[in-house]
Amino acid sequence: MIPYKNLPAPPSESSEGKILARLVDGIGFRYQLATQGFTQKEIDFCPIEGSMNMMELIHHIYGLMTWTSSAFKLPYTPKKLTNFEDYRKETLTLCEIFSEFLANQSDESIHAVSVYLKRMDKHFSFWYLINGPLADALTHIGQINTWRRISGNPVPRISPFTGESY
Repeated sequence: MIPYKNLPAPPSESSEGKILARLVDGIGFRYQLATQGFTQKEIDFCPIEGSMNMMELIHHIYGLMTWTSSAFKLPYTPKKLTNFEDYRKETLTLCEIFSEFLANQSDESIHAVSVYLKRMDKHFSFWYLINGPLADALTHIGQINTWRRISGNPVPRISPFTGESY
């Protein structure tokens, strides 16, 4: 079964891990909506020469999620994927696993996360993962939605706020 066909219920209590898990759930749900019902036309779509094409976007989002989850020491081995359906399924599965993992982390373990950025030769706290790769994943999901509209196959009308049709 494909994860995130529905938006999971929010947690009943709050912690840093649960808040991050909800952010990952939002990414998974929006990604599932953005990529459901793709045709080969959308998979092949590129809005302008020099831009990423749809498959490059899909690959990039998977990379962002694997990088972010590895910073939290999620026991997950990235897969060598080659086609749209495999990327879609694996990205959604990773979001589901990562969300569950985060929801069960203590605030102390979240604060212990240190992300090494090689090009700056510097370590950063988990906060940078929110404004960095997690926000970037949402940006690219927005691109997918826009490119789908341009190619003539708009996203189903489901509210990312409630998870319900409107």
